[in-house]
Amino acid sequence: MSTIATTPTVASGKGADSSKSPDQYGKQQSKSPEKEKKVVSVDNKLENRLTMKDLAKLQKAFMTEGDGYDNKLALYRDMFCEALSILLDKGSREEYGELFDKIDVAKEGTVDWDKFASHMLLEFYERDDRVKSTQVPQWKDLKNLQSPHKDIVQRVQYLKNSSRYVSISKEGTVGIWGSDLKLSKSYKIGTDSCKARDLWVTHFIVLQNINKIAIAFTSKEIAIYDMGNKLEFNCQYKVQGLEYTPLSLDYWNNPKDANEAILCWGDVGGYVNCLFFNSANIALFERPPAPAGEKQEPCLNVQLSEIGNETSFKNETFTRHEGHKKEWVRQVKYAHYLECFISCATTSTNSMVIGWMEKKTGTSLKDQETSKKIQKTSSFNINQGVNAFDYNQQLNIIATAGVNHHVCLWNPHIVSKPNGVLRGHMASVIQVQFIKSRGQLISFSKDKVLRIWDVQLQVCIQRLAGMFPKGPEVTSTLFFDEEKDRSGMERNKMLITFNYMLTLMEMKVEMRDKIMSHEKPVIASLYNSVYNQVVSACQAGTIIVWMVDTGQKVKQFNNTHANAEVTCLAQDPSETKLFTGSTDGTVKVWDFNGHCFHTLECVGGQPADVGQILNLKRSVVVVGWAKYITIFRTTAFKGFHVQPADWKGGQEHGEDVLCAAFTSPNVLATGSYDGEIVIWNTNSEQASRHLSQRSRRVLMKSRGKSFITSKEEGNIGDVSDRPKSRPKSISSRLSTKSRGTQDDQNEFGLAVAKLIFLEARKGGSAGSGANLVSCGGNGWVRFWNTSHSQLLAEFVAHEHAGSITMALDKNNQYLATGDVDGQVKVWDILEYCIRPSHDLITQPPPLKSQFQPHSDMINTLEIMERNERLLVLSSSSDCSVALYDVRGNKIGIFGQEEHWKIEPYNPAEELEEEEPEQQEEEKEEVKEPEIEPDLESDWEPDEKAITEPDTYRINAWDKTLLGKNYQESRVRKRERKQPGTIPDLPYLHWERTGQAPAGPYSALDTQILSDFDPPPKPDMTYTERVSSPVHLPRLPNLVDSLRQPVPEKEIFPKYILDFEAKMKSYHRNQLQMSQSNSSTGGGILSLKGKLGMGFAKSSLQNIGMQLGKQALNPGGTKQQPQQAKSVRSLKIKSVSRRTSIVSTETSQAY
Repeated sequence: MSTIATTPTVASGKGADSSKSPDQYGKQQSKSPEKEKKVVSVDNKLENRLTMKDLAKLQKAFMTEGDGYDNKLALYRDMFCEALSILLDKGSREEYGELFDKIDVAKEGTVDWDKFASHMLLEFYERDDRVKSTQVPQWKDLKNLQSPHKDIVQRVQYLKNSSRYVSISKEGTVGIWGSDLKLSKSYKIGTDSCKARDLWVTHFIVLQNINKIAIAFTSKEIAIYDMGNKLEFNCQYKVQGLEYTPLSLDYWNNPKDANEAILCWGDVGGYVNCLFFNSANIALFERPPAPAGEKQEPCLNVQLSEIGNETSFKNETFTRHEGHKKEWVRQVKYAHYLECFISCATTSTNSMVIGWMEKKTGTSLKDQETSKKIQKTSSFNINQGVNAFDYNQQLNIIATAGVNHHVCLWNPHIVSKPNGVLRGHMASVIQVQFIKSRGQLISFSKDKVLRIWDVQLQVCIQRLAGMFPKGPEVTSTLFFDEEKDRSGMERNKMLITFNYMLTLMEMKVEMRDKIMSHEKPVIASLYNSVYNQVVSACQAGTIIVWMVDTGQKVKQFNNTHANAEVTCLAQDPSETKLFTGSTDGTVKVWDFNGHCFHTLECVGGQPADVGQILNLKRSVVVVGWAKYITIFRTTAFKGFHVQPADWKGGQEHGEDVLCAAFTSPNVLATGSYDGEIVIWNTNSEQASRHLSQRSRRVLMKSRGKSFITSKEEGNIGDVSDRPKSRPKSISSRLSTKSRGTQDDQNEFGLAVAKLIFLEARKGGSAGSGANLVSCGGNGWVRFWNTSHSQLLAEFVAHEHAGSITMALDKNNQYLATGDVDGQVKVWDILEYCIRPSHDLITQPPPLKSQFQPHSDMINTLEIMERNERLLVLSSSSDCSVALYDVRGNKIGIFGQEEHWKIEPYNPAEELEEEEPEQQEEEKEEVKEPEIEPDLESDWEPDEKAITEPDTYRINAWDKTLLGKNYQESRVRKRERKQPGTIPDLPYLHWERTGQAPAGPYSALDTQILSDFDPPPKPDMTYTERVSSPVHLPRLPNLVDSLRQPVPEKEIFPKYILDFEAKMKSYHRNQLQMSQSNSSTGGGILSLKGKLGMGFAKSSLQNIGMQLGKQALNPGGTKQQPQQAKSVRSLKIKSVSRRTSIVSTETSQAY
């Protein structure tokens, strides 16, 4: 421990090392995330290997005095790695460095105990969320099934042979349900032994191997019905002569021997009765021969006392034992693994009894088959008794549903105390059932609360309440079907009955490899540049804040709008407040700590679907549910509830307003469901322009005109014959571009889903360039000029995709579009629609990239810049928020196990990766020449030439070697270019187009010549020259002719450039002075004399030294220490890597 305490002292004594910035420590980590990412399992992560003792050591080490938070120790990166390697010795220095980078998200360069503990807490929270998302079952909404029953449903079972469900109620109604749980048939059953009004069905069990069902009646008999006949519900056997009324049934068959089976039941007298079958697959009971001349009765009455007799029913054996003295046996079950019968009752003594059965080995085979009796019993005493139980063979555990609100887990061989007690229910537990595939337990209590327990951990992992039917006390049963269907998929359906009602809860299909950011579909996500975080919201009203640099979850707010569904998310211009809109017609204002400041009531407390929230300078605009604009003044944000103000412009749209966009100083654009865009002045709040070229009203008129014209001309589809002034019908184009009927396209294809102003093209509207982009139905993207109310361009970004959404970067270079299938396309629009055009542009801009971040509809998109990389943030209905770059490279999905690190984009790495691929392709292309087989050696005569010599004719072109060689040479011959494209040139069809016949020159693609520097003028000054026999040409000035790949301003510091400029100006002045002296009569001789004396050279050196001193010390010699100190402080406090490099170069230059 003393080593750690002295580590900062030793490091600070080195001077230069202690002043290193955090980015200088991290210079070595400049590799791309793809290169440095290693596949590390969850259990092998360093955070998961730390124990409580390790954390205690680290806390004690960090609690020493230092320069960190609260005067505690704060370590740089290399110091952190060294300290952890000494203290823990559980990883390498690379792992410690990666841990430091994860903790130091803000790039402050140091880590203290507060940051370390916060990181570990967030890591544990994320792990818990991941465990819950993978282990906790996710259920679909509760469904009420159509019920044919009029009384309490006693039980629900599944029929494996017919893939159907069966339910039987107390009054004797049998319901047959299909695999989709739709009622197919219903029957009414009864018995002749008593009247129907006195008859109740107490229980039933399905005999799966023989496709029969056994039903227990209050008439003290068990009827066995055949389920093989789809038309009738026939009773085949009736077991009569029971001493007590049967209450519960169970059936088991041997999977290795189809004839071996056991039917057991518990009765009101406390007995457990067992009926063994030795020929179940042939016939449960042997039918006696019918009397002569009489038909066989369809139902065989079997007396219980006759079973086991050698004369009547010799293939069946009956035995029983009294487990519960004169108490009702609530449930009975045969456990083949233990070879015992388990039963329970609602008494404190003998609450659960296990009857152990042993086979006696006799001298004869008859003794071995017939002598099956209960040898001993084990009694479990539970306070207030047990309502039901379930046995898990894999875990060898019995779970009991106690009347005392507890669920107990028992070892079958230990009766003294349970292995575990699951507490949490507030009422009597009426049923329990194991989910064997997941190692979980379901329990349902009398107060309609469903709990799911982890059996190994003995903790409740899920509680479901409030969704079940409300009302007085009811009788309920639970059946969970976890078996696999014929396709191998688990059904995972839970049927719960409430008296005569049947409800279905279906488990969602698990995507084990799928990463989910939210539990519900994500409706919006946005980037906050102030806190460097991503905020996402789902339909359930959960808002989660993530770190964009790592993908780590920071905060989470739940139930922001109670039970209402959240529809949109926005933030104010200062990026310190959040706005959420929902279907209850309210907009709430939050801070990043989850505190709600205001509630904006859009419709006066009435429900309304808020579509978009737009923050202006001094107001908030809300649209989405009406044909008008709702506005809130920020001056009215005084109380908690805020009412809307009046919009002076009134109603200008014919349909609901879906979206809005704003650009300074006072332009507001709104788009409606019918495709119309209205431009507003926010100062006067009046509409200034209507962009109606693609609205339903205009298109209906144009479609009517086109129909009349086409009816007269007789050709509807010939667009070239129409005059240019008539707008082309968009509905006809949609029919060719998109699938579906024309009525659907007219209904949904015109809606404007998103509007964005091109802020970087300010002033472009005056030059007739596009300054507004819209997108919406059928995948269309349109570019508008709002000043001239002109539609400049439109194209289909996503075919057959329905409605789309979009986003733009700040420089308006890239346009990202997302469709309902989860696909994103990035378009380069830097040079798109920047010039006026008289014709409508239908050609799309260049496609930069295309990728698929989601599997469901994309709700929002945003392009942001981080670490010199343009990133695409997308949220989808598949419950995930993804982060990619504009080139399609995946950064990560928020909520994943591995955190990421965003590095600046390096195109050289992609080139290095592409080079080996190109080399492999070239190697594949270069192949050894194949040796052609000798065709003459394999020649055989044609069969037709032998069989039909009279009619056979030889085709010299296909059958001879000469013809084949000639044919190959013709194919390989260079194809002559045919003038197929010449008739499309404009100078050949000028009569039809109306253009002047300018000749072929007008068809050439000519461009304006690029500007070039004029040649330097010769020096016309005459001076005395020394005669020389050889006249050499003047060499060009390389300094002026060479072009530098990088501007000088980015290479040299400012003081060097200023020094150079001053030297040039001084040299220019000297030349002018020399020229003036020569013109006045001094001539060149005076200048030669000065140069000979070294005057000019020394003066230049003196001036250079003076200028250099001024650049180094502009304040004088007295401020030199202060300047050096400022430079050193600049070196210590530099944050970015580039600043640190420049400061280092500056210090070296000094």
